[in-house]
Amino acid sequence: MNKFLVFLEQREGVVKKASVSLWNRIQELAALRGDSVVSGILVGPADIRQLDGVIAGDGVIYHAKAESCRLYNQECYTRVVADIFQREACTALYFADTAMSRELAPRLSVRLQASLLTGCTMSDPALDCVSRPVYSGSFLASFVPKRHQRLFILSSSASISSYSAGGHIDFIDVDPQSFSMENIFPVVRQIVMREGRPDVAEARIVVAGGRGMGGSEGFALLEQLALLLGGAVGASRTAVDEGWRPHAEQIGQTGKTVAPALYFACGISGAVQHRAGIGSAGIVVAINRDRHAPIFDIADYGIAGDVHNVLPKLVDSLKDFLKKQ
Repeated sequence: MNKFLVFLEQREGVVKKASVSLWNRIQELAALRGDSVVSGILVGPADIRQLDGVIAGDGVIYHAKAESCRLYNQECYTRVVADIFQREACTALYFADTAMSRELAPRLSVRLQASLLTGCTMSDPALDCVSRPVYSGSFLASFVPKRHQRLFILSSSASISSYSAGGHIDFIDVDPQSFSMENIFPVVRQIVMREGRPDVAEARIVVAGGRGMGGSEGFALLEQLALLLGGAVGASRTAVDEGWRPHAEQIGQTGKTVAPALYFACGISGAVQHRAGIGSAGIVVAINRDRHAPIFDIADYGIAGDVHNVLPKLVDSLKDFLKKQ
């Protein structure tokens, strides 16, 4: 019997949508195998009622809801997750691909002496084999972990699941064996995004800009479009390197992998590193004055024109359309 453990990440007491989708994906995987059970670990205070009706399947979720775990602390989180993994004799630990998991998973891999596979796009229920893009997404390679215990970081595309089978989830409180780490890992500064917009890695609509936006002021047009569509603003590496946008919005090989239903690439040439981050996007709309830009090779719809001329017209047309609704 295989035992799968899913890490459910919370921020400000809210469980991330990527983690919820991951839970449902692993439940689907376990159902296909027929010889596996799924458990979860949630570290930090969070209202578990937010999970009603959104997580599927049967299982147990261990909740270390001590106030001391509200903010991410690598040592505390490592101890809590490792304790549950070993206590329940789990064979696999799954993470959604987030900034936190990219730091936490390697620490757990060392502590648990487990194989770690990152950036995975899918799992084979029969072979315990995973695939991930290599060479900036040019190829898809398959990997098989050598150790019986293994950790996986699944990309956004792999975490999205329509699995909706019913079931019953039990929540069990866990004592994180409270210890104070404030003096060892002090919080220097806490930056919280409060615009009310979705995370770029979880948004169903993403409006991204690149060098063609000309500067930080050019992103005001993207802010307007994203606000009208209820989406998030993203950026290419060039825009982030120039200081026009924060790194949290960077999309691509060295940023976040996104899988929105609708993706706008505005003033983005479409380098292979950026295309690696949007390979799972649904509809791609490209706006670029260079009609030979690589982004048009993967776009479903393309507009060859200056973004500073096209976007205002697009925003005005959308406003008129919404007024008539």
